[in-house]
Amino acid sequence: MFRKEKICTHLVVLISVIMAYGCSQKAPLSQAKSSKPSPVSIVQDNCTIQREKGYEYREKGRKYKVLTSSRGYKKRGIASWYGPNFNGQATACGEIYDMFDFTAAHKTLPLPSYLRVKNLTNGRAIVVKVNDRGPFVNNRLIDLSYAAARRIDMLEKGTAFVELVNITQAEAARTMNYGNKSNMAKERIARIVKFNSNKIYLQIGAFKEKNNALKMQQRVSGKGIKNVYIKKSRVKRQVLYRVRIGPIKTIDRYDQIINLLVSLSLDMDLVTR
Repeated sequence: MFRKEKICTHLVVLISVIMAYGCSQKAPLSQAKSSKPSPVSIVQDNCTIQREKGYEYREKGRKYKVLTSSRGYKKRGIASWYGPNFNGQATACGEIYDMFDFTAAHKTLPLPSYLRVKNLTNGRAIVVKVNDRGPFVNNRLIDLSYAAARRIDMLEKGTAFVELVNITQAEAARTMNYGNKSNMAKERIARIVKFNSNKIYLQIGAFKEKNNALKMQQRVSGKGIKNVYIKKSRVKRQVLYRVRIGPIKTIDRYDQIINLLVSLSLDMDLVTR
């Protein structure tokens, strides 16, 4: 399902449920679904639309190429979420989108894929099945279901800095089983940290020669971007000069920086130290 994305910033949502004998009432999202599918049924590959791996498609005038494999995939970026406007509609792989399942949309991962999604601003994590395409808006990396976004505490803000790590289907099943049996209020899989103690930076290059790092620093600073600095590090006896921007404290600031850098075609990555 190729959707027109809408970043949700406030949760003021009620969903109608059909009651016995034809009566109906409004219920909060947290109570609207009385029975949850088992983790096994969620993790299973129920896609009805099969495509060759590595195929290409176009959306909003831009071409995307699907990865041949999700193995080893690891990426940091911005997550958004989608909810009731798409609930009950078909996803890109043919499954029906259920906002109360732990699922997600991604532009280039094979369908289905399985990811561990970690909110870098608070340490909360969740495992999701990727069964849809998107988000096709701004600089967003992944679109989470309502349930997944709620679990990592990003509903109110609507977006979050996240880290995505591919896991196997078996790992996803084990994690979801554990998560359902644990007390959600305690969030046993979460490691809560304060935002200021988990500072986020945008790395835009790593060089063996300091002069090359200085040139990159000047090039980026010339775009009007502040807080561009060079961090010297050593990796396996090799000295590297990493060019970074930050700390970045808000999603809006991240978007501003990305928009200023888009013309430079840089290989960028979010880092936390």
